[in-house]
Amino acid sequence: MLSTIRKVFLSILFLAVCVELILRFGYGFCSAPLYVKDADYEYIYAPNQTVKRFGNTIKTNSLSMRSLEVSDKDSVVVLLIGDSVVNGGSLTDNDDLASTLLEARLSDALGKSVRVLNISAGSWGPDNSAAYLRKHGFFNASIMCLVASSHDAFDLMTHADQVGIDPNLPDKQFKIALVELWSRYLYPIYFKDIKFNHVYYAPKIDSVGTAEDQRGIWKGGDHFNPGFGELADMARNNEIPFFIYLHPEKSEIEAGQYNEQGLDIIEFARQDSIRLIRELDQPPPLSYYREKDVIHYNRDGQKFLADRLFPIFEAYLKERN
Repeated sequence: MLSTIRKVFLSILFLAVCVELILRFGYGFCSAPLYVKDADYEYIYAPNQTVKRFGNTIKTNSLSMRSLEVSDKDSVVVLLIGDSVVNGGSLTDNDDLASTLLEARLSDALGKSVRVLNISAGSWGPDNSAAYLRKHGFFNASIMCLVASSHDAFDLMTHADQVGIDPNLPDKQFKIALVELWSRYLYPIYFKDIKFNHVYYAPKIDSVGTAEDQRGIWKGGDHFNPGFGELADMARNNEIPFFIYLHPEKSEIEAGQYNEQGLDIIEFARQDSIRLIRELDQPPPLSYYREKDVIHYNRDGQKFLADRLFPIFEAYLKERN
């Protein structure tokens, strides 16, 4: 009897060790990109980190951008700002980001070094982005683009204490991969009945709409996000060309039109004379979105975004440089 129990115990221990090693070295558990709190824009990736997660390399510079280090010698600078669509998260390698692809293509097209700074964080609204620029400046930018989605219309900063509390915003690494698997994925998804898309990709999403739900993703704000106007005013005051690129949810592609929140953004841009690019006019295939994800690009989608933005940036930069 004791021999049998011992064999079972050793078998379970061996299996646990194998799973622990697979999680660590195969999937990058205990190596998550970490976050830091910020009094102005709530949270952002921690600066100066390089981690390998789910087979992807996530790097940040000293200002928490998913970009190479900023230099005073950078003469041509593009600001690409937004939320997790721009940021890519743990499921996008730095080399596959639209910002990285654009930096290489624009440098080649203009015959000089062009920086495309990725200023973003998961579930940021335009007010987060505006707060970041107020704090850190504009890096002598030649042009600025906000990649927004319909749900950003009412996605307002709350300054709730989230870092280190929300499982999507860790501030320290787990010591044991099996504990991380349970705490960040299995327990929240299967025992707290939280949608995977909410837990992993967008901490502030309250509900996910379907094609029949005209509201789509709803983040609960009680007024239109002031960050849209703040970014536009900042750009004007600093004489930086600015435009909005409106990225659709899957439900909007299926419906063939932006939902009510998207129409609010379009109307704001019209009234404020801001150039707005409607991605829905030439939408990406649904296969360019991640599986079981209503908003985020996969690798092909990031390339699609780079392809759509490249001629716009190129035209602006050739005119100004």
